[in-house]
This record gives sequence, C-alpha cells and structure tokens, in this order.
Amino acid sequence: MGRTLNEMLASRSVDSQQRIQEMANELLLEVRLQALREELEVSQVELASALGISQPAVVAMEQRGNDIKLSTMKRYVEAMGGKLRVDVELPTGRHVGFNV
Repeated sequence: MGRTLNEMLASRSVDSQQRIQEMANELLLEVRLQALREELEVSQVELASALGISQPAVVAMEQRGNDIKLSTMKRYVEAMGGKLRVDVELPTGRHVGFNV
C-alpha cells in the first residue's frame, strides 16, 4: 500500500519540509490571483490596460508568488474593482484585519 502525502512529508528533513511548504504557498498564490481574474472574466490584456502596464507584466505579477509586493497586489485587486484586506493571525490564534 502506498504512503500518504503526510507520511512522505514527515519522512523529510525540517528544512525540506519548509522549502516544500514555501513552494506550495507560492503556487497557491499564483493560482488564486489568476482565479480571481478569471472569476471576474477579466483578461490579462484588459487588466494590463487598467493597470497601465503590458500583458507580459500581468503574467509576471501572477507568477511572482509570495514575492509580490503588497502595493502591487493592491493595484492588481483594485484594477478589477476589488478591495484588498490583509488578515494577520497572531500566535494566540486571534485574527486582526487591515484594509490596505
């Protein structure tokens, strides 16, 4: 019988587990940015025009992962008519939200 993903991850070093988690987080952010745009039926060309940038620059924004600047994400979201809100989770489990 095959091992589960959790079992395979548990067999890796802590450093390896952290790198895997970072890569997964980057991929999720890339997918989510693109999904937001697609949900609103906005093309990369339309978004680029609204932002005053080129379509390849929109591709780069969507592929930047966790390295995207908060100000860039704010512009991206606002260009589609949305508002950006940041949620901070404290070690106590309490969440604090900020409108950006």
